[in-house]
Amino acid sequence: MNEKRRTLLKTVGGSTALAALAGCISTGGDGSDGSDGDDGSDGSDGDDGSDGSDGGSQGTATLWTDLSDGEDEAITSYVEEFESEMGHTINKEAPGGDLDQQLETAIPSGEGPDSWIWAHDWVGRFAVREEPPFLYDASDDVDVSLDEYSGAAQQAVQYDGALHGLPFASETVALYYNEDMVDGAPETLEEMVSVMDEFHNPSNGEYGLSYPVADPYFVSGFIQAYGGNIYDEENREVTLDSDACKQGMDALETVSDYVPADPGYESQIVAFADGAAPFAINGPWELANLSEEIDNLGVAPLPTIDGNDPRTYSGIQTFYFSAMLNDADQSTIDATTGLAEWYTTNEEIVETNAAEQGYIPVLSSVVEDGNLSAEVEAFAKQVDRGVPIPTHPDMNSVWTPLTDALERVFNDDQESGPALDQAASEIRENL
Repeated sequence: MNEKRRTLLKTVGGSTALAALAGCISTGGDGSDGSDGDDGSDGSDGDDGSDGSDGGSQGTATLWTDLSDGEDEAITSYVEEFESEMGHTINKEAPGGDLDQQLETAIPSGEGPDSWIWAHDWVGRFAVREEPPFLYDASDDVDVSLDEYSGAAQQAVQYDGALHGLPFASETVALYYNEDMVDGAPETLEEMVSVMDEFHNPSNGEYGLSYPVADPYFVSGFIQAYGGNIYDEENREVTLDSDACKQGMDALETVSDYVPADPGYESQIVAFADGAAPFAINGPWELANLSEEIDNLGVAPLPTIDGNDPRTYSGIQTFYFSAMLNDADQSTIDATTGLAEWYTTNEEIVETNAAEQGYIPVLSSVVEDGNLSAEVEAFAKQVDRGVPIPTHPDMNSVWTPLTDALERVFNDDQESGPALDQAASEIRENL
């Protein structure tokens, strides 16, 4: 999960635009782990019809990805394993450029993929497209019960009763700390500020914190720490200018004083990776990279703010089912859904991804087993304290005004309260 994937969340192309999610559905079958195919959950034997109406012919499907190097290497090996076990052919491609823009062009022209991997924040945005449609409802094709996944993951892949993908991991930001510089993770913001004071010396290239403070996804936990919501999905209201959110912005300004002058992602993460800051606030997609750079790396949930847990946004990584499947052969549908079922319900894959990629499992059997690293457990705790990225299409209008407001505040061009007022006004005008 690289910089591009995160920053896309706040651009028009990658902005969140999901709608209110329907209740969870179960598509039948027990498919608890998908690893052996005995119950047909991986579509390998077809005894229960899970391989489609054509008697189990082998299919060819296209999968688009936009992943970090480590993630890409891992998914490539798993795709090859799936092909070997199931006989299907998966053409995995990285289309280049912004994935969402590539989809916007390719699907209407009939040249899009059968599936792609991204966080859940596009389900509603694409589900409301009718001419042309962008997503496929696989409710009648998937042979694994959605009860195998966590509740939030079940909801994330559905829209208005339709099943548009299968989930495989959750993600949010938490606190990284360098154990060679600090004894442990601070439990409160006051403790964190005290430690940052000791290290912050910009004239010597030393800082208290690495944190992309102009990115709404990253700072959502602070803004929403006092109970406010950037967007109130339940009531379909813009609440960014609430008193609670303004309190959160005040807390954010407290820590933003300790970051490098360039708020960009790369400038921030390099400071921590190089040992120039004791703390970083970032996501699990950096775990493997940072572990190579820092010998004694720790991860913890974000410290409390006036006794409140920061309510960070979380995303659910998903295999999307493309509208290309509406006109595809059954064998292609089987290959597409079969890969998603096999990958998302295979306990060995889920556990390996957690250990090597920092993926936070959403497969209930793995979560309940509790055999996760301390780092992944810390991210999982932060996910529990946060909130899923809102799923209503109105979120499409939220990211850019909020990003602009954060940049004005960070650059001392505007006070935080008026900046949120302006952002909220712009959002309402765009709805």
